[in-house]
Amino acid sequence: MSLSPQDALLAATLCPGVTAERWVPALTAALGATPRPDLFGEGVALDALAPPLARPSARAAWRAFLAGPAEEAVAVERQSLARLGARLVTPLCPDWPADLSPEGVLRVRGTLGAGPRVALVGSRLADRYGRDITERAARAAAAAGVVVVSGGALGTDGYAHEACLSAGGETIVVLGSGLSHPSPATHAGLFERAAGQGAVVSPFPCDVAPSRFTFPRRNAWIAGLAAVTVVLQAGENSGALHTARAARALGRPIYALPGPIDSPLQQGAHALLASGAKVLVRPDAWRAEMPFLSVGVDKSPSARTIAARATADPDAVPPFGLVLWRAAGAEPVPLALLAQEAGLSAGDAAALALQLELAGWLRAEPGGRFARTSP
Repeated sequence: MSLSPQDALLAATLCPGVTAERWVPALTAALGATPRPDLFGEGVALDALAPPLARPSARAAWRAFLAGPAEEAVAVERQSLARLGARLVTPLCPDWPADLSPEGVLRVRGTLGAGPRVALVGSRLADRYGRDITERAARAAAAAGVVVVSGGALGTDGYAHEACLSAGGETIVVLGSGLSHPSPATHAGLFERAAGQGAVVSPFPCDVAPSRFTFPRRNAWIAGLAAVTVVLQAGENSGALHTARAARALGRPIYALPGPIDSPLQQGAHALLASGAKVLVRPDAWRAEMPFLSVGVDKSPSARTIAARATADPDAVPPFGLVLWRAAGAEPVPLALLAQEAGLSAGDAAALALQLELAGWLRAEPGGRFARTSP
């Protein structure tokens, strides 16, 4: 197979019958700077690479795709990106966001930037109160040099992007469709401004139209790109709650805006507050997290060296979650990076991290970061 590593990752998002969120991390580990010889061995053909425990049907679909239409599909997608003035960013690229899990690739118009990011999400039906707080939060982000991430939808998303851009800040629009079908159409001008003053991105192939299946996946990417998620107004079944759940699975801070207890627009935010989200006591309250989240993460092997400490048994290891515990070190690291190194999904890593923390094997730090310790 003549596909480059970058194109192999792109192919995993184009192959029917293959789940990109599982296959891209496996391929990244095999093709990237830290190969996984324990899973794949050295010199294994591309068509033999697959995630652990992948279904036989998925393996067969991957082999058939590589043997047949893969190169043409990749070429067509590359041509679409070029036509749209966009580029491919994969977990193997130097500008892949450090805290973003490698569960796919991004098609990008504009520049992702390296600054800290906050997600501002909420209802499409936001009222005057919700709009006012959203705009004030977005302007505060712009003033602090923090990138605003949202989904480009009507209502809260649009207010957040517009206020940030008008204040001279950078924003990232995460589409729930391919770049060829940006939605809603009424935000076409907003998307153009965002691409010139930030980025418009999509995890989907360029020709994918928006649907009820794409938006939940889009919401997880919003949470993954942001260090902090702020939920403004949100109903009981709002997509903003999907974003908050994804942020919680990553161990990242969540803020929610309180409001009238009988307002349908506040029920989702109030549910988050009841389950442990922080109260947005002022529009920029989320900035309390930024000193911890704007610090770069050292990915070098030395950063995983465990500091010497007195313990009854220096060779003690946890009776469970060993793969995640070993990925951690003395320096606190975002859970998403630990999950990547351990080969775990974000959800599995979050559940294990909580158990290890409660048992005294991991130490939680602000910003959803964890360091290794022992009871």
